[in-house]
Amino acid sequence: MDFFDENKSPKDKFFEIVFNANRNLVIEELEELIKRMAALEILAEECFGDEVDQKINEIIFNKLDELEETETDLYIDTMAKILTKNE
Repeated sequence: MDFFDENKSPKDKFFEIVFNANRNLVIEELEELIKRMAALEILAEECFGDEVDQKINEIIFNKLDELEETETDLYIDTMAKILTKNE
């Protein structure tokens, strides 16, 4: 398992780590991600009400590059947290 393989995307490396790292550490990090997503969902509903889905779709359609950069950052950040705790 080569986490530094430059031919793999951050997404590929993320899933490789998730499937091979200590299960308890992975669960812990995934729970933190879900907690953060839940908080962001509440925040979005407070800010946009019934228009949350519409706003999300606008971001997906109009800011795809920024969305993909943020996804990559999240993959990398989560991998780093798992690997740091796994050592």
